[in-house]
Amino acid sequence: MIWPVRTFCLSILTLVAVAGRAAAVVVDFEGLTVPPSGFFNGNPGTLSPGQSVSTPWTAGGVAFSNTFGIDSFGGFDYEWWEGFSYSNVVNTTDPAFNNQYASYPGGGYQSSTYAVPHTEYNDYRPAVTLPVPTTVSGFRITNTTYAALTMQNGDQYGFSAPLPLGGWFATTAIGRLGATTTGSATFYLADLRGASPPGILATWEWFDLSSLGTVDRIEFEFTGSDIGPFGLNTPRYFALDDLTVTAVPEPAFSVILASAGIALLIRRCRSTGHA
Repeated sequence: MIWPVRTFCLSILTLVAVAGRAAAVVVDFEGLTVPPSGFFNGNPGTLSPGQSVSTPWTAGGVAFSNTFGIDSFGGFDYEWWEGFSYSNVVNTTDPAFNNQYASYPGGGYQSSTYAVPHTEYNDYRPAVTLPVPTTVSGFRITNTTYAALTMQNGDQYGFSAPLPLGGWFATTAIGRLGATTTGSATFYLADLRGASPPGILATWEWFDLSSLGTVDRIEFEFTGSDIGPFGLNTPRYFALDDLTVTAVPEPAFSVILASAGIALLIRRCRSTGHA
């Protein structure tokens, strides 16, 4: 079958437009196997006190940092982790540290499984690493129950009082492309500033990261107004779901077109007025 020139030209240009267009990928964590405990925090079950292990995990081709360790203090052994855990815990009432894997709305955003980034100290930044340089539209974000109830009522350990008027708690996403910082974006998980403060976040909201541009890594840091002798008193956690990634079109795409002779066809179509 011989296509009319106009139909052929339009088909070629449509193919080019579709092939060059970036496609959105939503990482919703539903493909992960959640342990019976309701969460994965990197614990291999084989460590002794003084040992730690880096166990990054992946979802949708995206890597999430994780480090788990066991330390000793005052004759007691305790576990710690930093980076990202993933969870399907639903508990919006328990304010204790043991409930650190629960989102405050209860469950994920329109699904059961979600991620929980955390750091013990702000010199460590939980990081998301992309398989190729990519633009990230953003993700759904909310508080964890442990952080939200600590800000609302203070904690039971005597480190943090209820967050007063004028107080706030935020996370900042920092974009990286190799060694270059591409930009940053901040989201307030609690904002009690101003005459009509939004308060402490208890719903899933959208954290827009489009301003970061093309990145291959995004790091997160925590800041807030409740500062004590050891730094930020507010528990350094939030919950994350539906990370939306947009792949950057291949820069070699025009070269492929030229080698196939398609670039010449495009020019001829345009010159004949059929495009």
